[in-house]
Amino acid sequence: MSGEGTILVVDDEPDILELAAAFLKEAGYTPLAAANADIAFIILKQPAIAFDLLITDIIMPGTLDGVGLAIEATRLLPDLPVVYMTGFSGIADVRARAAPPGALLNKPWSREKFLTTVDAARRSRVTAA
Repeated sequence: MSGEGTILVVDDEPDILELAAAFLKEAGYTPLAAANADIAFIILKQPAIAFDLLITDIIMPGTLDGVGLAIEATRLLPDLPVVYMTGFSGIADVRARAAPPGALLNKPWSREKFLTTVDAARRSRVTAA
């Protein structure tokens, strides 16, 4: 699997953030990382960066959680696909929280599962455009 494009990864767990960014980079993507949704939203507002995907943890401390970030991000960038990550099995349906549509990636994930989900989310954007 190889890809291209800029992907913003957001997670408050440094190990997960680092691993996700490494997997993306190895696959040919340009990863940008943020430790929380508030920082991520500032990054998303940079006009010089064309984002191809947002990958966000659902539950994080801060003003915005992952769902709030996805809502604000898709208001700003309506065609931005979203992948939600969670380590909590009780959050199986993020749509119940009025989230923009997106793929759900349960933690822990393997490299293969992570990149397959990213690839599918990117393809959905390409076919929707």
